[in-house]
Amino acid sequence: YSFQINPDTFDVQILTTDNKLIPKKDLSSGEKQIYAIALLWGLAKTSGRSLPVIIDTPLGRLDGDHRINIVKNYFPFAGHQVIILSTDTEIDKKLHDELKPFVTRNYHLAYNQKEKHTEIKDEYFWSKK
Repeated sequence: YSFQINPDTFDVQILTTDNKLIPKKDLSSGEKQIYAIALLWGLAKTSGRSLPVIIDTPLGRLDGDHRINIVKNYFPFAGHQVIILSTDTEIDKKLHDELKPFVTRNYHLAYNQKEKHTEIKDEYFWSKK
């Protein structure tokens, strides 16, 4: 794929290797997720500023190969401060181990049914302290 940005309207066009236009609506959910991440990363790099990044359920729609690619090549370099809001199945032990050198803190937001509130725990889902 290649991308063209209209300098007047900033509309982005996605093209195949033989220059055929791919409408964004025709992308799969995973392709849309990767497109959004690439667009945000490109904007951040172009700005020349170190910006914080908050990303919610970034891997939910991706297959294993794309997950590891995002974990190894995007998350560690996305910004000076990166907050990832994930489910317990998105970032498993293997992916968490890949991220561990870049992680300062893990928090688990667990809803307490009995007390009817969310508890903040200083851990990841399966890394009980």
